[in-house]
Amino acid sequence: MQRSGLGRLEVIVIVAVVVLITALAGPTILASRESARRMYCVRNLQTLGTALHQYHDVHQSLPPAAIWHAGPLKSLMLDQSRQIDIITHQNWAQLLLPYIGRDDLAQQFDRTRPIGDDNNERARTTSLSEMTCPSDDFNRSDNPYRFEFRANASPQVEFARGNYAINGGTQCHRSEPGTPARPCGEGVRLFIDEDRRIFQHTGSGVAAINQAFSLNDFHNGQSTLVAIEEVRAGIHPLDPRGVWSLGQVGGSITFAHGVSGDAGSPNNQWDRSDDLLGCGRLHAEVGSETLLKERMPCAHYIDRNDQATARSLHPNGVNVLFLDGAVRFITDEVDRGLWHVMHSRETPKEILEEDFESRVTRQEPPAELSSETAALPRIDPEPGTLLTNSLGMSFVAIPAGEFQMGIPDIGNDGPPPPETPIHTVKIPRSLWFGQHEVTQQAFLEVMGHNPSFHRAGEEMSTDSGQFPVEQVTWFDADEFCRRLSDLPAERAAGRRYRLPTEAEWEYACRSGKSEAYDWRTGRHRNPDSGETAGVEPALPIAAVGSYPPNAFGLYDMRGNVWEWCADWFDRSYYSRSPLVNPQGPQTGYLKVLRGGDWIFVGEVCRINYPIIPPWKSNRYIGFRVICETTR
Repeated sequence: MQRSGLGRLEVIVIVAVVVLITALAGPTILASRESARRMYCVRNLQTLGTALHQYHDVHQSLPPAAIWHAGPLKSLMLDQSRQIDIITHQNWAQLLLPYIGRDDLAQQFDRTRPIGDDNNERARTTSLSEMTCPSDDFNRSDNPYRFEFRANASPQVEFARGNYAINGGTQCHRSEPGTPARPCGEGVRLFIDEDRRIFQHTGSGVAAINQAFSLNDFHNGQSTLVAIEEVRAGIHPLDPRGVWSLGQVGGSITFAHGVSGDAGSPNNQWDRSDDLLGCGRLHAEVGSETLLKERMPCAHYIDRNDQATARSLHPNGVNVLFLDGAVRFITDEVDRGLWHVMHSRETPKEILEEDFESRVTRQEPPAELSSETAALPRIDPEPGTLLTNSLGMSFVAIPAGEFQMGIPDIGNDGPPPPETPIHTVKIPRSLWFGQHEVTQQAFLEVMGHNPSFHRAGEEMSTDSGQFPVEQVTWFDADEFCRRLSDLPAERAAGRRYRLPTEAEWEYACRSGKSEAYDWRTGRHRNPDSGETAGVEPALPIAAVGSYPPNAFGLYDMRGNVWEWCADWFDRSYYSRSPLVNPQGPQTGYLKVLRGGDWIFVGEVCRINYPIIPPWKSNRYIGFRVICETTR
């Protein structure tokens, strides 16, 4: 008799085939779903980009990042206030609602009242598809942001989540210009007028607190300047990140996530990267391990919205909208310097306009040793001897030697970041090192002008000619070296000048030693040391040579102004630099500044406060030079 139906073996084979096909198709299906979700996010960003330009057409400016008012608060230091429900009013997303077809929702907001007011409850708790990326499964109605001014306070102020933030800038979160202890050449600009009750908080991005910018205000080209980028919804109701209607850093504003902070990349995973209101309570509630597992770290000891980077749940990167309307997927491994400058409206257009598409897809260089070295002087000076040039600038010959570069200062609680390891460096020849920082008098003689902030007739009652020149860009310092080398007397003597490399600078600062330096107590043990780097309160700027020299006979290596070095900046360069005479990366976007034995000046976290682009200046940044003799 013929069988009807399928036998056991046939069923097993069919099931096995189905399982195999499902297993093979599974990743494809998941990838297809993620691709669709990513495209949804891209379309939302494109819609927001169109809305930005429509808003600009009407108002002749882009929207401000947020509008804050002190209201009943006496203090105008609103950036330090934790009462965000009172001070925060509108934000860029609310202002764009009429331009994305949501005028109905825009009309629900009471613009005369703070965002935390009961009148705004319905609007601020409305989930908005135009502000949602479906890849983020934490952006859901049962995970609102619940603001509590005090722990367990009642009532709580709830907000719907969102996944897009306007670019507030990648500058340092500290205020310009900083101090001689920690200059901040590219930081926050605060404007406070107590009489008129005006507060403005401005970074380097396309929008600021209580300040709006026109397209004409941007040096950076529209095709290379970030406008809006993805952020993730907080993983818990206490997590303030990803809140579409809340004009706060982390909520709907990215801020201070460049190389001068510790969140300098998309999806940055340093365990202290984002600085947020209530982060300590968040750690206590969900656990530090959970935050790291979910790839949403924040600094547990910070309790205000200060710093937040772009984040997403797309694999390996984030979607970013540029001002010209283009959306690009930027990988987590993007060059940190590029990430920094493409968020700045102050970046000169010509820096990025060439070959930008390939730059944004290029990753940071691998950890490989480079065999390249710079040309060395033809004549080695005798260590300890002195040289005086035609301008009266004095140089001392420091010996060749070997030392351990990157040794953390005494008092640190942990090892240096893994990308900046302690490493051996050989300085192969003796060098004529400038005994002093270049003075205002020398700079004036060579360049024909004096840009310094600290000079006679302004803040000083004495002649400032022997004070270090400052408020000079790296380009100014490099041009000084070229013009000084071209002076007839210097050419006749066979002398040429250049900036020191970072390795040469640290070697000179340490006097060739490989010892950890106690930055905390140096000046307090010896008030006449003149040391300033990392020590608060910092000493004022003084005439060069006012304090004793180090063992190499060099003055102010840890005091007075900070100093430009020749190297391009790349935080991971230490992990791949050559043993002999390292010259720094071949290319880059920012230049190295040094003011102490260790690049971080006492800190173990990834904070390079002084690092700025070569086209910027600061009243606490100058330089010194090396003389090379050719005859």
